[in-house]
Amino acid sequence: MGRNQQYRPGKTRGKRIFIRVSDQELEEIRSAANERGVSISRYLVEAHEASCDLEAARKACETGPVVEQLKAIRTEIWHIGHNVNQIAHNTNHDMSVSPDDEYSTAKAVMECKRLFEKATGVIKDSTKQINHRPLLE
Repeated sequence: MGRNQQYRPGKTRGKRIFIRVSDQELEEIRSAANERGVSISRYLVEAHEASCDLEAARKACETGPVVEQLKAIRTEIWHIGHNVNQIAHNTNHDMSVSPDDEYSTAKAVMECKRLFEKATGVIKDSTKQINHRPLLE
């Protein structure tokens, strides 16, 4: 076996690839592999596996329950904002406001406040989960 190679049972790696790198990139890769005590090949394979893990984690974060909750809240706020804009448009057009319009606007503003508080809670809860999660699971 080569200088830093380790025997890993179960996986036969008979395929070779050739890549072009600059002198600086080669030195950085070689140095990182030496720090880990593995061959350049093993280092590059592990870097690829880590990259795949990071991509899977990124996708999980983008589609996780927290994101879905925040998207639902955003949609509700958008609908409320649309309704308030309609009331404002009608008010500016007629230059009059009915008690129902005033009530609807006040109710919409209170609903927005509730939704912003809910979003803040979701974000705080997810931040606590992230801060208390072990780095390596």
